[in-house]
Amino acid sequence: MRTKAVGAAVFLLLLSSGMVAAQDQRCEAPDAFVEPYHKAPKAALSLRSNKSLDILIVSSAPSQTRMGDKLRSYPMFMESALKERLPNYEIRVAVHAEPRKTIKHVLAALPQALEKNKPTLVILQTGTVEAIAGVDPDKYERELEEAIELIGKSGADTILINPQFSPRTSFVTNSGALNERIRRVASYSDVSLFNRYDIMRYWSENDAFDFTALKSDGTYEAVHRCLGRVLAEFVSRAASFPEIAKLPK
Repeated sequence: MRTKAVGAAVFLLLLSSGMVAAQDQRCEAPDAFVEPYHKAPKAALSLRSNKSLDILIVSSAPSQTRMGDKLRSYPMFMESALKERLPNYEIRVAVHAEPRKTIKHVLAALPQALEKNKPTLVILQTGTVEAIAGVDPDKYERELEEAIELIGKSGADTILINPQFSPRTSFVTNSGALNERIRRVASYSDVSLFNRYDIMRYWSENDAFDFTALKSDGTYEAVHRCLGRVLAEFVSRAASFPEIAKLPK
């Protein structure tokens, strides 16, 4: 009966996995952007064994949760999308923010955040503050590698998220150099990179969103809704949702 129940959940997941674009055509992204190069085996095992997944998002953004009248951002939309996919599973998403701090400060705060939240999957959003601050790429690479090693030792998988695309600021930061370092660290650390930068650039180039405008027209939440749903698809594939039913009891 357990296998049948899991199989039913996976069937529903497969039906919904191609529906990101149907809910908002602006969310369409090439499949290459939602196919992780590396799996998240610990997350997959937790889903299979405990029917639960604890995700911790670590970032330098000022706020990524809805508080009062603040706008909603992608963690909330990602959590909702994951719960839609597996309604009979416990999906919990926590956010640890080190506002406007570089990877050096994030690294220092990481042990406490891991101990407090005990995640199975850590989504590490990184590079934006460092690009603005002009952090040395070599030093950044070493510290990012340390962060991934620390997360691994805690018993969690890692997914990296690189900076967002902005045609208004990219020419005055070293985001290109840091993006290259993030890709390199992800590759030799065997962790997946959710390429937020290229996804948003794709949307910009295909007129899905205008990232040059500064308007209070709902664009912020629309972009984050898309990011959250595309990231949910990415996490689903990394955590092998469709393969859960294939695992032995």
